[in-house]
This record gives sequence, C-alpha cells and structure tokens, in this order.
Amino acid sequence: MPLTKTNTNNAIRGKITPNREQRKDCNAVIAQITFADLGRGAGKLHTVGAARVDMQGRTPTGDANIQVQIGKGTVAAAIISNSVQQTTDPANQRGAANGTISVLNQSMDTGTVWNLTGTLP
Repeated sequence: MPLTKTNTNNAIRGKITPNREQRKDCNAVIAQITFADLGRGAGKLHTVGAARVDMQGRTPTGDANIQVQIGKGTVAAAIISNSVQQTTDPANQRGAANGTISVLNQSMDTGTVWNLTGTLP
C-alpha cells in the first residue's frame, strides 16, 4: 500500500504562527529529518535557529508523534504510522522520510495535525 497523507482537520494545541525568520528555521529543521529519526525515542531530534523537531513519543500502537516547536509553542505536528517505520528498503526509507517532511510542512501551512500512513516493501 502506498503512503497516504491525511489532514485530520484537528487544530494543533498550543499552535503558534512563526514569523518570516522563524518559518525559515522551521523549513530548514524539517528538511533535516531522516528515516532513522522515525525510530528514535522521545526527545529533541534537530535544531535550526529558533526551531526544533521533537519526537514527542509513541502512541499505544507505536505511531511516532513528531512536532516542530519554537519555545513551548507548536508550529507543526504529525503522526507517523508504525507501519511506515517498518520498511527495510533504502529507497523506501527515503520515501518515508520525505513523506514525513511533507506532512510536517503541510501541518505548518494548515495549523492542523497530519497523519502519514501506509505500508512500504
């Protein structure tokens, strides 16, 4: 099954709107996400300027909760399905990372939580 990006239409709690410079930092920090980041435990993954990407932890089904934050506010939020994280093929791992980058950027643009689901070979 291919990857599916879904807007939950659920507003981000604690949402902040970044200014122009902060948005550049957010775009840059989101671009640093790799497939390995999806399997990490809770904590800070990357920082650029004022923005950081945090792994908030996992849902009971093993889905990753990833957020882009500035200070204590959240700019973007995405839930990455556990099934997306199970691929072992390097090309599909790059696709999973790119999908994660995409949903976080869309979350930043819409102010809502996005999901990335699907199963890759």
